[in-house]
Amino acid sequence: MIVNVVIDGKTLEGRAGETILECALRHGISIPHLCTHPALPPFGACRICIVEVEGMRGYPTSCSTPISEGMVIRTQTEALRLLRRNILGLMMLEHPSACLVCERRELCDKYRPKSEKVGATTGCHTCNNKEICEVRELSADLGLAEIMVAPKYHYKPVERSEPFIDRDLNLCILCGRCVRVCKLHQGKSVIDFVHRSSQTHIGQAFGRNLHEAGCTFCGSCVDVCPTGTLSDRYAKWFGRPDMKTETTCIYCDEACALAVYAVNNKSVMAKGVYDHLPVCVLGHFAIPEFLNSPNRLRTPQIRINKVLRPVTSEETIQRCAELLKNYTGKSFAFVCDTSSTLEDRHIFKKFTQEVMQSPYYFEIVPDKKGFSKLTNIPDEVKAVITTGLFIPQEFRNKFDVVISLDIFPSEWTKSADVVYPTAVFAEVSGTILDRDNQLRPLVKACNPPGDAMPEWNIIQQIAKALSSETWKVYTSVEEISRELGLDTAQLNINRQTAPPASQNLKERREWFKGHKIEDYVTGLVSIRNFEDGKDHKEDTSVGTEDKLNKELQPFMVLSRRELVPNTYEFIIYAPAIAKKALPGQFVIVMVDENSERIPYTLSDWNEEKGTITLVIQEKGLSSRKMISVSEGECLAHVVGPLGTAFEVQHYGTVAILGGCYGIGAVLRLSRSLREQGNKVIVISEARSHYLAYYEKELSAVSDQFIQTTVDASLGEKGHAIDALKRLIQAGEKIDLIVAVGCPFMMMITAEETRNTGIKAVCALNPIMLDGTGMCGACRISIGGETKFACVDGPFFDAHQVDWDEVRDRREAYSAEEIQAISFTMPSTTVQGEHHHHHCSCMERG
Repeated sequence: MIVNVVIDGKTLEGRAGETILECALRHGISIPHLCTHPALPPFGACRICIVEVEGMRGYPTSCSTPISEGMVIRTQTEALRLLRRNILGLMMLEHPSACLVCERRELCDKYRPKSEKVGATTGCHTCNNKEICEVRELSADLGLAEIMVAPKYHYKPVERSEPFIDRDLNLCILCGRCVRVCKLHQGKSVIDFVHRSSQTHIGQAFGRNLHEAGCTFCGSCVDVCPTGTLSDRYAKWFGRPDMKTETTCIYCDEACALAVYAVNNKSVMAKGVYDHLPVCVLGHFAIPEFLNSPNRLRTPQIRINKVLRPVTSEETIQRCAELLKNYTGKSFAFVCDTSSTLEDRHIFKKFTQEVMQSPYYFEIVPDKKGFSKLTNIPDEVKAVITTGLFIPQEFRNKFDVVISLDIFPSEWTKSADVVYPTAVFAEVSGTILDRDNQLRPLVKACNPPGDAMPEWNIIQQIAKALSSETWKVYTSVEEISRELGLDTAQLNINRQTAPPASQNLKERREWFKGHKIEDYVTGLVSIRNFEDGKDHKEDTSVGTEDKLNKELQPFMVLSRRELVPNTYEFIIYAPAIAKKALPGQFVIVMVDENSERIPYTLSDWNEEKGTITLVIQEKGLSSRKMISVSEGECLAHVVGPLGTAFEVQHYGTVAILGGCYGIGAVLRLSRSLREQGNKVIVISEARSHYLAYYEKELSAVSDQFIQTTVDASLGEKGHAIDALKRLIQAGEKIDLIVAVGCPFMMMITAEETRNTGIKAVCALNPIMLDGTGMCGACRISIGGETKFACVDGPFFDAHQVDWDEVRDRREAYSAEEIQAISFTMPSTTVQGEHHHHHCSCMERG
């Protein structure tokens, strides 16, 4: 039934039962909205989508108001924009919002487009959701420029104790999407609103973990979250995918339709194509980690003098032909399972029967758990090709020749004569059959690792090498499909029931091509441990007091405290370093014997007590490992002091600007410069009040201390450079500027003081990697000359630094860093501990 309505002066045809929002969106009219989602029924909680309707009082929510004949609707009046902006501003009082109102937001996004890999998110540039954040987009559309009241940060720890999912409730705006999709997809409330009033948050009843609450880890809650509160632990730091491909899941014969997302032709995320039903834990979370496993076979190998050696594809194919030419007829067998595509299996069978002239083509149908094994192999078979781990190892000695096409190494591949890596799943195109014998398409969504190839192509090349004159050459998988006479396969997008494993975890597949999936998808190990009753273990570790009662040992952590979210202060016993340390120097830390070498700036030291103080931000795997060290534990190595010390002398008036880790890094420098008779002005910047620290400590070692915050929630508004420029404009004569902090903070300081005639120096510690000059990672152009930050620095003339090069250096190992932290196993490391108010936030109310 047609319903005529007028929206923003346009007469439109609506549909009976449609809401105002649905009608508007269908006609290309945008109405801002947040809590509503195409997969969910109307909720009307956020009230961002309010509109004006003639004859109707107030401002109804367009997501929950049905259209009616002759309705006249306005969606973009100035009154509506003001109301929406104010509503969003109120929401942002309990969401990290400083970056949304930052005057340098566009410049910041340009200079550091990718998010930094931190623990707790405290702003847009440290948020994994940055590139797809609905709140950021909404704030820009509504023109949100200021937050009238200081935001409240809840200091909730980032929850990483569950498989696959990180949960940072400090980002939650209580839109209710996750709660509603759980009820819709699972028919139960695994998660819900817990507590009331200002204490309301999303969680499980009675403090249970997700597994105890009945979660099947379908991931639907992650898919609908607009803020990054819930995130896919594996995918979160890869950024916005640059390619989306709709294909079919082949973990089981449910053949669910999946969207696989890729970055640089590498799968990073998967989710169901349909909104009304969930997929299982394997379909949502187990594909990228499985395909990107560092254990994947990547290079063809042949056995030379009893040892497998990597060789070229051409050499491998030729070796296969040499090995197989004497094993035609019943002496040869081909073993695969039905996880290979129909096209693959057609080539396998054709090769077996036509080229090898053998009747022994074995096609195994996996059992309910995906397990495939063949044990009844005729004794006359002496040469075999397998496409997975299907034959028990004890049968190996029966064969003279074993050619293994596989995805992972195993005892079988280690004993094979030839090993060829294969492309599977989202790395290939083809056709499969679902449980109802319906054709379902596989569409290539990402590239395979190394020299891995589709199975059919490997066998075809062997066939050509053995029988070049008679073998028909196929140029594409589509050509094989046509020869099979296959109809066009359709994605399974109209299914009416959820796959069983999405409703019951115990229904999930556990094997793929003979390999146990959980061996390569770490989050599944946690689920297995829970099912086996191994989830809860007694804490037998030594308590902190007992640890501190031990005698002092080199590199013992004497104190560890969280200053502000993501930033920790460590006091470490290192008397040899404390005796020699000078301002501006750093140390190299190894947490344990297998850790990376990490350079950290010396914040302070005490020669008498033999201690050094480090201020450490959690950014990546190495620093995460560092902050997990407890008081009383000893670090493996601390080497230093290193680097060229700051030249402490009388300059006159010195303005020291500190931000992020740099707030702690300038502590001893400020004291030393003041002791030389300088007038020291310390300007400390933070995005918001809850990120400011060391205020009392820096006030004590400076003649003037200024605190700035981007959102004006504490001290002066803006960055440190803004306060400095105000001082200069007021007539303060500055003789030297020292900037220590993130590259962006130092860059804007350099650029905005370039024409003042005042010398400015900066510390390039953030681009260091090894800290010794050997790796070359901190090589940087200073005034056209090549310098090393760790050896020649860390302090350099800020006006001569090539800041674009600094940015590039900072991002040089981003892909490797992301890969290092991309896993789905739960973590016991605490990120964002309960705040102990070392920054005096209690005093601010």
